[in-house]
Amino acid sequence: MSHKAEATALIKSKPGKAAELKTAILELIEETVKEPGCELFKVFQNDTNPEEFTLWEIFSTPSALKEHLEKSYTQKFFSLELTASVSAIHHSQLSR
Repeated sequence: MSHKAEATALIKSKPGKAAELKTAILELIEETVKEPGCELFKVFQNDTNPEEFTLWEIFSTPSALKEHLEKSYTQKFFSLELTASVSAIHHSQLSR
């Protein structure tokens, strides 16, 4: 079993805020990928509904994810309140 912190999040922007949310996400990506515990941080925008984004993240440890959530740029992202909803699924990779 992996001890990594892995999650997929579905993010929906508030109506009319997709462009602002996309800009904020791009800024978040730029900073997050520099973190030593960040192994993967990718965000995809839905081709048929541009108000929907999918975040795929892997951090080396749960504490690395906790540190990420405490970073000033992560807190700034959440304080912008551009999202209508966020749902996250935490998961572990299956392996033999």
